[in-house]
Amino acid sequence: MEDLIKKLQDEAGLTQDQAIKSVSVVKDYMDKEGLDIDWEKFFKGKSEDFLDKARGLFSNVSKQTQSYTDKLVDKVDDFADKARKGAHDLSQKAADFFDER
Repeated sequence: MEDLIKKLQDEAGLTQDQAIKSVSVVKDYMDKEGLDIDWEKFFKGKSEDFLDKARGLFSNVSKQTQSYTDKLVDKVDDFADKARKGAHDLSQKAADFFDER
């Protein structure tokens, strides 16, 4: 299987993570189509390594996504705080303006 991953990297220009994901997608597709493939033999006994790498990839993507989500939530909170402060300042200025009249 390592050879297949390397070949996908060299010939298709994929990163290692992309190559692993590609093999995972093909395997899942073939399984769902009911093709009787001896994956253990196909991957030369490395299917567990393949699954571990695929799990690692999905875990890594999940962590990165969570990081971006946290940053986005922080930005939205900052914008909301600024909007509330701006509205408060505006209402205070309006109150001051009408009090002067």
